[in-house]
Amino acid sequence: MRRALQLAERCTGLTSPGAMVGALIVGERGTAGRGFYTYNDVVHAEIRALEEAGDAARGATVYTTLEPCSHQGRTGPCARALIEAGVKRVVTAMTDPNPAVNGAGIAMLRGAGIEVEVGVLEGEARRLNEAFITYKTRGRPFGILKLAMTLDGKIATRYGESQWITSESSRAAAQDLRHRVDAVVTGSGTFLKDNPALTDRTTKPRRRPLLRVILDRRGRVDNAPGFLVFRGDLSGLNEELYGREIQSVLFECGPDLAFNALRAGIIDKIVAFIAPKVLGGREVPAIGGEGFDRLAEALPMADVTAMTVGPDVMITGYVHRNH
Repeated sequence: MRRALQLAERCTGLTSPGAMVGALIVGERGTAGRGFYTYNDVVHAEIRALEEAGDAARGATVYTTLEPCSHQGRTGPCARALIEAGVKRVVTAMTDPNPAVNGAGIAMLRGAGIEVEVGVLEGEARRLNEAFITYKTRGRPFGILKLAMTLDGKIATRYGESQWITSESSRAAAQDLRHRVDAVVTGSGTFLKDNPALTDRTTKPRRRPLLRVILDRRGRVDNAPGFLVFRGDLSGLNEELYGREIQSVLFECGPDLAFNALRAGIIDKIVAFIAPKVLGGREVPAIGGEGFDRLAEALPMADVTAMTVGPDVMITGYVHRNH
């Protein structure tokens, strides 16, 4: 299953609004077929693996990172293809959150006498497809807030100097974040002050161009070629992005928009790059806005991890709202 997840990881930037899926077919003589899915290629990971395996699929075990589909979409049902190929066993990391599947593929396989095991490395599979899951179950994009700050939480000096607070290694990691999402959002204040390009500079292939968005409720931005200038509120922005089949969105913005996006409930994950520097002062915190009045109102984080990136520390956590 870990090898299937590695295959799925190769789909980064190439599957939205679909899921990242890898499949591996293992027979008596070892691995017989491999496959991963990209949106433009249409063919699902299991079908690719079956094509490579050929007759060796009969009696084999299939490892797939997502439940095989059971419905007719852009392709026929993968569960039916696995049945017809004569596989003996299917091991899947997780059920498909898509309401059109959601257990039906597993039921189809079991109905045909195929042994099915569900939940192997499920946590890793769900993390891989966290944007797809949110998009399908909540009807909105998966929101990520990226922060780059000093140890004392500053994103610039009191005179506005901010390039560069974090290291080149952190900036490369931030580019990888951009590559993984469908859209990036900043506020009009940040756009007018810093004139950020907000492009994906990884040079890695992606299915569609990164959608660059400026949230401009006060109508301050007149000319922004290549950007989507949105003048509504945050809930309206979420609806606009969902309507454009945007599965994931990265907020790279100033402190007030960062707080407002958190308060609006459209941020699911925070990725903070922290440089071992101290600026001091009261100006330009990483997150500003009105703030919460009581500790009980604070948004706690869950599943927090930390790792070093060059001289910096990258902290990743999920916004936990069940409190």
